[in-house]
Amino acid sequence: MMSLRPRGVGLMIDLELRQRVRTVRWYIALGIWFLLLTGMSVLIGLASMWLGTGSVFGDDLRLAGAIVFSASVLLLIFAMLLVIPAMSSAAINGDRADGTLATLQATLLSPLEIVVGKVLAGWITGLAFLVAALPSVVPAALLAGASPFYVARVIAMIAALTLCITAIGVGLSSLTNRPLGSVVLSYLVVLGTTTILPIVFACAAPFVVWKHEVTVYETEYTSGSMDAGRCVKTQEVRDVVRTDLLMPLLWLNPFVIVADTAPQIPIGQDDIGPGDIDALRGISTLVRYLAHPTHPSHFVECWDTEAEGYPKDLEQPWTLPVWPMGLGAHALVAAGAVAVATYRIKAPVRRLGTGTRIA
Repeated sequence: MMSLRPRGVGLMIDLELRQRVRTVRWYIALGIWFLLLTGMSVLIGLASMWLGTGSVFGDDLRLAGAIVFSASVLLLIFAMLLVIPAMSSAAINGDRADGTLATLQATLLSPLEIVVGKVLAGWITGLAFLVAALPSVVPAALLAGASPFYVARVIAMIAALTLCITAIGVGLSSLTNRPLGSVVLSYLVVLGTTTILPIVFACAAPFVVWKHEVTVYETEYTSGSMDAGRCVKTQEVRDVVRTDLLMPLLWLNPFVIVADTAPQIPIGQDDIGPGDIDALRGISTLVRYLAHPTHPSHFVECWDTEAEGYPKDLEQPWTLPVWPMGLGAHALVAAGAVAVATYRIKAPVRRLGTGTRIA
């Protein structure tokens, strides 16, 4: 019977956490993690101030804070993508290699309770690393004047992705006999979503160039003079790179998913503050523009913003955010990984690989 009792899941979580926390290596790893991220944030802050983007008072300090905050978040995502697969990808085959998985299978715990307990225990471990990284992120956010909701969205998205990646790692650990194999597979998944798919996106762009009628804003020069005149609106047929057709390739990228929770840069507005520009906002704005390549804002060719007819009221392209699709795809893959792992540890086992240890 495939039951999922809270008590059974709780017992499994308690068992997993006790095994992790009782080792000294856990505390050493957590301390190194804290020192590394905090040190990198301090170095980024000092570098930005040395380059002249930071001062003791004023807007320059907000700009330096925005740089440090966005860089720290990107560094945190990168570090989490290195740590989480290593911690979760040996959850099942590691126990099998140690001869302890059969003991769990012989208890009243159902396979689903075992798998869900391992996933949640790994997630709690990942959250501990996330909390340890907050001292390197929150102070910079305060300096940048970032909205608390903005910071909360970023942290919540990283936590949600941590859960999905943990579940995927546990699922992969049920597919291979040796922990090394599942760890390698996990890192290949990370490499694919963060590097390979964006490269495919860039390489495929020249193949989706289509003729499209677009609205163009051009400068109409005064007769007999090179002085810019008014800005006129015309309809033209131009080659447009339909990047919107390739957007699914970026949905799974953790950096894109987290960055898309940031507010967009208010391009074209005069009240852009120093704290309104950072790497996360830049990625979010770029992704939104790539998702709507035919919007008139792409074709404003009037350089004088004070010219007559300049489209000052032209808004940024409104598109659906990317993060719901990306997080939904991660959640579906994670659910599939949990289902596969549950099936793989059912007892009795019909077929075992060569050299598989039972107890």
